[in-house]
Amino acid sequence: MGPAVGIRGLTEGAILATLVALLALAARYLPVIQFAAALVCPIPLTFLVIRQGMRVAVLAALVAAAVGAIAGGPLTGVAIVLTFAPIGIALGLGVRNRWAPGTIVLVCAAVATASLLINLGLTLFIAGVNPYTVMFESMQQGQEQSLRLYERLGIDRKHLEQASGVMKQWLELMPRLMPLLIVGGGAFVALVNFHVGRLVLRRFGINVPALPPLSTWRTHPAILWTLPVGFVLGVVGQGRNLAVETAGLNISFFAQMLLLLQGLLVAWSFFDRYGSPRWMRWIMIGLAFTQPILNVVIFILGLADAAFDLRGRWRLAREARS
Repeated sequence: MGPAVGIRGLTEGAILATLVALLALAARYLPVIQFAAALVCPIPLTFLVIRQGMRVAVLAALVAAAVGAIAGGPLTGVAIVLTFAPIGIALGLGVRNRWAPGTIVLVCAAVATASLLINLGLTLFIAGVNPYTVMFESMQQGQEQSLRLYERLGIDRKHLEQASGVMKQWLELMPRLMPLLIVGGGAFVALVNFHVGRLVLRRFGINVPALPPLSTWRTHPAILWTLPVGFVLGVVGQGRNLAVETAGLNISFFAQMLLLLQGLLVAWSFFDRYGSPRWMRWIMIGLAFTQPILNVVIFILGLADAAFDLRGRWRLAREARS
């Protein structure tokens, strides 16, 4: 029975390795479906970890990388080894070992972030180019070209610069926020792959527990300490130590992003409490990103919820009345 199971596992691994290679090639060379192919590419390895274990999945990943490199060049093979395989195997380990959904996402986020950093390091080492810097410069050039276009249409340059001032400041700031962008990118990749993997695995009879409802998400109260820490680091490092100043800047923005998200969840719960229509809530979210005053209000709501658990208090009050 042992050899038969081993042969069946290796056969399944070979088939799924070929599928991984095909999806990686599609993600690289077929623009129409490349995003969808990139999302699905790790799932065969996830399936293999669940069904056959880690060893077969790693072997299949190496075979897929070899096939991809032969068919599409070395970059395809590297993409499989460094990008698709780690997230697929991490997701499979989480499901196989029945980790909590939040733990799976956190582990996958760490793996995806490490993958992004390794890819960035290899790009810098081989090509001597930082792809993020190139992207930021392209965005700045695009904004300048847009200003010139509107200027040729007769719009005053000063008014255009005033209108695009906030965007220009963001573009100048983004290179210093690269660590936060990489961590945020890893978290986004982990969340998307978790949801996609969950949907695909369900088709094969593998049930993966869902994350808790978004309305129940809440940061730990300790997040409040990151605001003064980030501020102090920024002040101490300003003009003296660029690394310390950059660390403070990234910590501050990280805390602000989390508290803004938490504030939006509080506002959504508030509207839900009084039965407001969904379109009104979406308008509120849109205004929160465009109106500075409302943005501040949402941030304060996030602070209050992190410190005093507003939604929990509302829920207890509602249960007491019922």
